Amino acid sequence: MTKNFEAYLKLDKTGLENKYVIIIRGNVVAKGEDIEEMLSRARREYPHEIPFVAKVPDERMLIL
Repeated sequence: MTKNFEAYLKLDKTGLENKYVIIIRGNVVAKGEDIEEMLSRARREYPHEIPFVAKVPDERMLIL
């Protein structure tokens, strides 16, 4: 497992339902709804890193 994925699994997702999170080097660098703006900002701040991007599902969502 990667450091970023482990950070996502440990993340307190309260209040982040149906929002995006971007994690770089195990730290959340952005969270919100405008994924394009968030990615643009993350790429400017961390040009040599590959961001981990995830949308936090609603607690009622069933993942099969």
